[in-house]
Amino acid sequence: MKHTGKLFKIGLRQIAKDGMLLVLIPAPFLAGIFFKFAIPYINTILIKEFAFSITPWYGLMDGMLICLTPMFVAMISAFLLLEERDEGLSAFYQITPAEGRSYLFARIGLPMIWAFFITMTVAAVFKLSSFSFKILLSSSVISSFTGIFLAMMVVSIAGNRVEGLALSKLMGISFAGLILIWFIPAPYHFIMAFLPSFWIGKLLMDGASLFSFLFGLLTCFLWVVFFTRRFLKRV
Repeated sequence: MKHTGKLFKIGLRQIAKDGMLLVLIPAPFLAGIFFKFAIPYINTILIKEFAFSITPWYGLMDGMLICLTPMFVAMISAFLLLEERDEGLSAFYQITPAEGRSYLFARIGLPMIWAFFITMTVAAVFKLSSFSFKILLSSSVISSFTGIFLAMMVVSIAGNRVEGLALSKLMGISFAGLILIWFIPAPYHFIMAFLPSFWIGKLLMDGASLFSFLFGLLTCFLWVVFFTRRFLKRV
């Protein structure tokens, strides 16, 4: 744990020196402010001009907000890992006490614990719809594990930071499950059940459910295991 803490501090110093990564830290709060104030304003205009309201989709907006924070943190973690791979540092860490899974915990695990608490805070403060604390807690846990899956996906596929930047733009595809569940009726929307975001949408639509929570965690776990094994083979 001591070595993990040291690696985490090194990562923080690297982020402080990188303007692009530094901007991603306040990004969840900026997104929350936009969602909280811009979307109701847009809704007011739509009602006034077209007699159309997007209020029924406020839950979808909240789901996107819950998914965004871990995604931003996943981008930071992935870029750090790729940068260290480019510089040969990841290979060096393999022969130090901070090898393998301890190294990944410092680069992805600890940041995602931080992302979990930030997700809870941002969603509670800036939410547009009404949902229980149990739903907030369950969806934030799934979202945080989704962040781990996204980070591992990027670093296991990308060969360098440039490729990682391109792949990070595809992270938004992970939102497909969350979005489509609002527009495709049951049981057809279960075609997206392999994506963790689907189960976040399920929680927000149907309420707190142990079934949805456990299946959300299961999909995260399967993706994380798959991409982690792929990454460790490449290091």
